[in-house]
Amino acid sequence: MNKRDKIRFFSQLFFLIVSLTLLVLLILGFLGVSHSYCPFASVCFGILGLSPAVSVWLFKTAAIVGILIAFSTVFWGRKFCGYICFLGTLQEFIYNLNCSRKKYCRKLSYKTHLILRVLKYLVLIFTAVTAFLALQYLYMKFCPVYALAHPQNISLAAVFTLIVIFVLGVWVERFWCRYLCPYAALMNLFQYMGKLLGIKRQKIRRNIEASVNCKTCSNYCPMGIKIECKEEISNINCIHCGRCVRKCLKDNFSKEQCLYRD
Repeated sequence: MNKRDKIRFFSQLFFLIVSLTLLVLLILGFLGVSHSYCPFASVCFGILGLSPAVSVWLFKTAAIVGILIAFSTVFWGRKFCGYICFLGTLQEFIYNLNCSRKKYCRKLSYKTHLILRVLKYLVLIFTAVTAFLALQYLYMKFCPVYALAHPQNISLAAVFTLIVIFVLGVWVERFWCRYLCPYAALMNLFQYMGKLLGIKRQKIRRNIEASVNCKTCSNYCPMGIKIECKEEISNINCIHCGRCVRKCLKDNFSKEQCLYRD
């Protein structure tokens, strides 16, 4: 495990422990409601979440933090997904339980992947419309964070969402992140706006001349990105996990010093 992998591993572990601790405290009723702590609240409630009529000051802070995280992707990409989000970490763990002994375990065709990834933008539009109409509870019925934090109020819609995340995630890595997460869609929109404004974003870059075109990097990408034909991984779905580096068939020196760099 190289330095990059160690940093990511301990970052994921730390935020997973913090998130699970918060979930337990929320379930036991010590911390009120999950929206007061969840950065995803900026998606559930939109800018209406900043209104005194909707929330307490702590919820405002969570919504502002969520917006700032989305804004940070303009400069650093979706590192939040790869290093911090506990749902992403849990999905990685579940997927690895099934696929760790296989070469790779991606069942969907690339064409299907391209079609399904549009869904998260539709979910984002749905959340924006419901927030504007003050009907946030419609999305909250499906929200996995709310369902995990308040199981006593869980709905059939939330059960369906959790099945999608934790059952389909056994065969398709990060199914929620790839295809359904509205926060991922929001971060992608911020990155796209940054691109239009000419703002340089941190990316993984390859040395094409050193590549043997074995496509191993693409086969292992948790976000289904075709990496092997690109000199620069400019795809806005990249979560900077570094797995393409780790799984590269080149020796350690080559893949760290020659093939890939942020």
